[in-house]
Amino acid sequence: MGTEDTHGAGPDGGHDFQVPRLLRAAEVLTSDGRVLRGRVFLPATAASHAGAMRAEEWMNEAAAFFPFLPDGEGSPVILNKQSIVVVTVAASADRDETLDEVGAPVRRVLVECGSLKLSGELLVDMPANHSRVLDLLNRPGAFLNVRDGERHHLVAKRRITRVGEIAPVTRA
Repeated sequence: MGTEDTHGAGPDGGHDFQVPRLLRAAEVLTSDGRVLRGRVFLPATAASHAGAMRAEEWMNEAAAFFPFLPDGEGSPVILNKQSIVVVTVAASADRDETLDEVGAPVRRVLVECGSLKLSGELLVDMPANHSRVLDLLNRPGAFLNVRDGERHHLVAKRRITRVGEIAPVTRA
């Protein structure tokens, strides 16, 4: 579902230009334990590749706040990224076709954020000499993408208390 209105007359009669956005279903776990279900607004185009911006790219942008449309509500609320533990989106909202085609290696991990435990795969899209889980955790970006089948968990690195590698996985 996309937001088609890319520009229009603002309340003062001037133009209110906006970047086209796509609404994507998401579940947000906040640091106070609340679970919010609704939609996030992803840019319809990305600067670094064809197609829409991926959820992981969007969460790792520098902006401290983002709009979120809770299910059953007519207006978005603004969430602070510093208060987020995990944002879970459908894998389709975060698919990187180039990396899928290349068959980048993955690391199977168990990520803990206090009592919360998430297992899944980390995609190693870095040079061979920087392919450890530790390297992925220490690279720039505030969120780590833990891929769990058809769901991607975007985990706030600052909330991670422990990560363990489960077993090596190779892609065919």
